[in-house]
Amino acid sequence: MGTASYTTLFSVRILHDYYLNNGEESFDSMSAQDQQAALSGYRWQDFLSIRPSSETVRRCSRFHLLVKYRANSLTVLVRKRDEDVQESFIALDPDLTLAFFIEYRDPDFENFTQMPFLSGQKMFFSNFQPEAPEDLAAELIPLDNDAVIFSENWLVPEEDFQQLREGYTAGGLEAGPVGLLLIRMHGETGARNVINLDRSLKINPTVFKIHFSNRSTYWKYKQATSGEEIETNQPKPLTKNGFVELVPETDFDVAPEISSQFRFPNPGIKHIYSDGNNYYSEITI
Repeated sequence: MGTASYTTLFSVRILHDYYLNNGEESFDSMSAQDQQAALSGYRWQDFLSIRPSSETVRRCSRFHLLVKYRANSLTVLVRKRDEDVQESFIALDPDLTLAFFIEYRDPDFENFTQMPFLSGQKMFFSNFQPEAPEDLAAELIPLDNDAVIFSENWLVPEEDFQQLREGYTAGGLEAGPVGLLLIRMHGETGARNVINLDRSLKINPTVFKIHFSNRSTYWKYKQATSGEEIETNQPKPLTKNGFVELVPETDFDVAPEISSQFRFPNPGIKHIYSDGNNYYSEITI
């Protein structure tokens, strides 16, 4: 008996600028060589978990699908027939929908990601518009070549999320997800289809993308001995790699004799708060 042959059905690339930027140099502005270097040590599973619902696990078994976790993507493979690379071993229904729960692996995810502290909202990504709830305002999941960054356009209220969860995860008993990813074989538009209209497999599989931006905060420095405080006059980016250098003469609206008393290390991601309008990082020196 020969071994089963699998090919890529679709992929979802997951990028995060907190890990991929180099200080103030953005990942998108890097050369192709520098981007590859940034990706070489990158694993999206360090901060997120995206796992299939129990119903999707059963569907994967039935249709001979495999979920693979790669350094910068979630990839679903499909078993194909040896005699035809575009024919799946089990025919895929155009309405077949795979559901994945999104959870935080890093509890500080909202601190270093450009997003509101969720507090009741949930992330929702889909390649089609669900029938319910009818007034759902979330945008479709971007494609890999779309220059689109995650924003509030992919957040939905808790009540809408629960309705989606009940409709697409067979009730889903899993607790505590912060988001939901839905991929249907035929998407809302041709570009977002996972299989061709005749149900054959694509020669060039569809690649979706979720690209998170790193949060920028006002950096507030406090001297432990004197209690003196100064803060930057503009938000500065939080990054895991590289260093953001501050210029006291331009980055602070205080007299030089005051700023000269401070050192300016880059902040971590723990001590962040919002006053309702802006986000602040506190650094005690």
